[in-house]
Amino acid sequence: MNLFILEDKWVEQVSLEKDINEIAQEQHIAISTIKAYSKIAEFKDRLPAASIDNVYLLDLEIDNDKKAGLKISRLIRKHDPYATIIFITVHDELLPVTFKYQAEALDFIAKDKDNIKERLGRALKVAQHKPRRFALPTILLKIGTGYTRINIEDIIYFSPNPANSHQSFLQLVNNQRITVHGSLTTLEKKSPLFFRSHRRCLINISKVAEINTHEHLVILKGSTTPCPLSRLKNTALLNRLAEIANAGN
Repeated sequence: MNLFILEDKWVEQVSLEKDINEIAQEQHIAISTIKAYSKIAEFKDRLPAASIDNVYLLDLEIDNDKKAGLKISRLIRKHDPYATIIFITVHDELLPVTFKYQAEALDFIAKDKDNIKERLGRALKVAQHKPRRFALPTILLKIGTGYTRINIEDIIYFSPNPANSHQSFLQLVNNQRITVHGSLTTLEKKSPLFFRSHRRCLINISKVAEINTHEHLVILKGSTTPCPLSRLKNTALLNRLAEIANAGN
């Protein structure tokens, strides 16, 4: 387990680290690292690689900004979707606001209570036994005025919205099409499974069922509409499919 603390008071940092070490010893939790930060800029610059074993302990108020922790939680959730987030704060009245920020926090612990260590212990125990089966490949997409998490296995392809260059259409396996924010170029970076088969199409390469090199089309599982395949992308697509096949062996 890797723990990352954002707390601008040194005394609170020391207290949290002490509690974490005692909890780890009592519950036999293997702690690989504990890092504490007091500055938001430093915390952002040193975000770790995404991992289901990451646990973030966030104080809500940093440098007199009562919602600083909430803002950081949104960044974490985009960067590290399977990590655990725990808020520790005196501002427990802000609990309902966490839903607006889609933090998906495991717990919201009040500093002014005398059971901080007990609550933290329970939360770390849950984080330690988080089922790996729930860590399915997903991406976070902006839809309308909010965000939603979608399983990559449900995505067939993206196509551009001709009426808005900052939006794309997403085709899902349930025959549903939704509008998402982002160009194909931006969306392509969200998963190594996304392949730009054509300037007008970004496909989920795991859905490829057939390649028609004569008609320059890609047939995708779950879709009745073939996607265009650029002549220049034909070899690249075959190579990518071969790489995935070899990785699975």
